[in-house]
Amino acid sequence: RYTRTDFGDARVPADSVDIYSFRAPLHNNRLRNTAGEEENLHLSAGIQGNRFSSRLFFSNLTSENGFFANAHGLEPRNVNTALHDQSSRDIHYPYHKVNHLKITNKTNWRTDNMRIESELGFQHNFRQEWSQYVEHGFMPSVFPDNMPFPADLEREFDKKIYSGNARMFYEFTRATVSSGLNVSYQDNAIDGRGFIIPAFRQLQTGMFLYGKYKLNSNSFFDAGVRYDYGNVDVTPYSDWFASPVISENDTVMQPLKRAPELNRRFDALSWSAGFKHHQEHLSLKVNIGKSFRMPIAKELGANGVNYHRFSYEVGDTALSPEISYQLDAGLEWHTSRFAVGISPFVNYFSNYIFLNPTPYHNRLYGNGNQIFQYQESNVLRMGGEIHAHYNILNPLILGFIGEYIYAEQLSGEKKGFTLPFSPPAVALFNLKYNKPSVLIFRHAYVSVDYKIAASQNRIVPPEEKTPGYQLMHFSLGGELPAWGQSISIRFQVHNLFNTNYFNHTSYYRLINLPGQGRNFILNVTIPFSTDLKSVN
Repeated sequence: RYTRTDFGDARVPADSVDIYSFRAPLHNNRLRNTAGEEENLHLSAGIQGNRFSSRLFFSNLTSENGFFANAHGLEPRNVNTALHDQSSRDIHYPYHKVNHLKITNKTNWRTDNMRIESELGFQHNFRQEWSQYVEHGFMPSVFPDNMPFPADLEREFDKKIYSGNARMFYEFTRATVSSGLNVSYQDNAIDGRGFIIPAFRQLQTGMFLYGKYKLNSNSFFDAGVRYDYGNVDVTPYSDWFASPVISENDTVMQPLKRAPELNRRFDALSWSAGFKHHQEHLSLKVNIGKSFRMPIAKELGANGVNYHRFSYEVGDTALSPEISYQLDAGLEWHTSRFAVGISPFVNYFSNYIFLNPTPYHNRLYGNGNQIFQYQESNVLRMGGEIHAHYNILNPLILGFIGEYIYAEQLSGEKKGFTLPFSPPAVALFNLKYNKPSVLIFRHAYVSVDYKIAASQNRIVPPEEKTPGYQLMHFSLGGELPAWGQSISIRFQVHNLFNTNYFNHTSYYRLINLPGQGRNFILNVTIPFSTDLKSVN
């Protein structure tokens, strides 16, 4: 399978954006230098037997995308508008290039009562961020010619991941028992003149035991336990240029140490238990459990600008593992014409890791970006989702989905506040008309979505409040018979009325950038198939 995507600069329903204290005009409502292109090649092959199967998957993804020129480095006054505005599809500095190679093998072997699955994988992610050299702070005005990397290579990330999973399933008369082992090893190298995360090596292993028992024809009980162990080994990093450093009441010029040498080990025992019950019109499920997540190298050792989030991020080497206790449930009632369901949950984190906004900005090496620090806190989260649909007439269906999340920090310097970038309450209404055939189309449909997002006034200072908004989406489609195949055609219009709105959960909210404007999408899927006949 081969795919190629080519897209131009994103368009928004605004003629300017506020980047902190500066207003940047937008040419033709487009975000300069957000165009890109992507290619993906995917191959798979395997063997299939009665009791044994093995498949090999290969994929190679390459992409090149521009960074929003008015916000990269937060230097909107220095953008070359003549260069960036001459075309909405070219890619200039600053931009990044990514190549992701993935090779995996999945093998299954089974007997009458047992099944064994294994997965082996290798991934190589190579990414470079390129931008014109501009000195900040105490960087030299002229880039030295003796450096091991070019002046325009801002950052480089070279990640290799080796993984292996093995699982065994054994079936009894009324029960199924499974066990497994997971191993993952990462080797991450960095290069370039800039810094955000250090080089590191990470090992993660885990083993689990899970069982499902059939109480009767309608009820099931399941439970599981898992042990995880992880190790993060961070390589120290210092700047390639000197800055003034206070040492013993004296100021000396020496490279700043951005990341210390660090070796952390983590382990934990997790568990879960659940109950499920099904009847003709009623479904019920309840789950309770404890989960564990070790902090990643970025949370431990970050110290630089994240251009995707328009922020300067700082890690904390003393972070503890993230521990969560969760209770969730699901209840659904359904008939041939009507269905309604609710899925509430409650989470208590004895230690939750999150990116906390501060009122400070890094002017020396953060290009003026707001500083965000990784912190930990006791956190309570609760909420849920409700969904329903009603078959008004045989071809006309009305649907509804609503979701709400409440979060509160129970400790730390911002005790009593919610979590940053918490989503507001959202409701989505859908009206869909289906018809078996219209003219030459089969399985034709017309659909309208109406989305309502509430205002988000529960924020974490200095986070800004976000007003609510309403959006309309429209789509239609069907299948066109041709040459013995069915060609699928779908046409969609997102943000039908080109509404100007802000998404509170988007990092673009930091620079007051509205969500994407009216967007037209046409999907045409043409299958190709043939019968392979055996030759005697």
